[in-house]
Amino acid sequence: MEATVEEYPRYARLAEAGRPTGFSYYYPVLLAYQRRNRRVVYLGEDDGSLCVYRWQKIDDKARLDLYLAPTPMNPAVLRRCLERINDYNGDTAGRVMRIDDTDADAVAGAGMRVVARREQYLFKPADFDDLGGSRLRTVRRNVAAIEKLPDVELRPYRPDDAEACTTLLDEWTREHRERHGTSGGRSSARRMIKLAGDLPETVLRGQVILIGGELAGYGFGGGIHSELGCFHEAKCRSDVKGLTYYQRRSFLSSLRDYPLVNDGSDVGRQGLRQIKQSFRPAGMHREHRGYQHG
Repeated sequence: MEATVEEYPRYARLAEAGRPTGFSYYYPVLLAYQRRNRRVVYLGEDDGSLCVYRWQKIDDKARLDLYLAPTPMNPAVLRRCLERINDYNGDTAGRVMRIDDTDADAVAGAGMRVVARREQYLFKPADFDDLGGSRLRTVRRNVAAIEKLPDVELRPYRPDDAEACTTLLDEWTREHRERHGTSGGRSSARRMIKLAGDLPETVLRGQVILIGGELAGYGFGGGIHSELGCFHEAKCRSDVKGLTYYQRRSFLSSLRDYPLVNDGSDVGRQGLRQIKQSFRPAGMHREHRGYQHG
């Protein structure tokens, strides 16, 4: 079954049973990842485990991979998933694109070569209710700079914010391309804006920052399961010093109904790494990839 907004309840039931930690298990990530006729995510269930496949077409050649390791992890289910992939692809070179750290040994035990990928940042939202002390002084200083500005408004995202969010995203993308040579995931970010309002707010909620009545930043996130939230997508004006810190603190605090929040990786960018480390993560989560051969 193709991953759609309507399929979320079944996905949520299985994710709750498995309670994965990885950023990629956030359901809006799967929906935003899809590209019609080029990349499709399919959901399956086998012996109580969630199975998530990726169908992808490149240069007129289609290939099927297991996008997420089964959750709850079950080596027998994993083997059956690989058999389905091998039958479709006509080879025995199946891949598991995203594997939680806690499942890596089980995947390796099923005969796959497992390779570590980037670490993801885990935060406790309750840590940001009080910014006192030396531990969060960098965050406190930057947040205070924004709070001193006149006409700063923080409020929930509304559907009529979509156009302004998209405009800000386009401006951010141009700057990112100039600095780093890539779009920084613009297509998925645009899809996330479009998804806002289509899923329950527990799954996908938004927050916007206005300065002088103009949109200066936005963020989206929600729940992966009852014990884990996700801070997924955020953009803000780069010319307002401290705004990135203010935005991150505000959104992480809004997810305080989850004990822990996965804030993704720093994608190898030094500036983003410094910002996330200044928030003093509660832990790090390693993601892996699995290969049948090699």
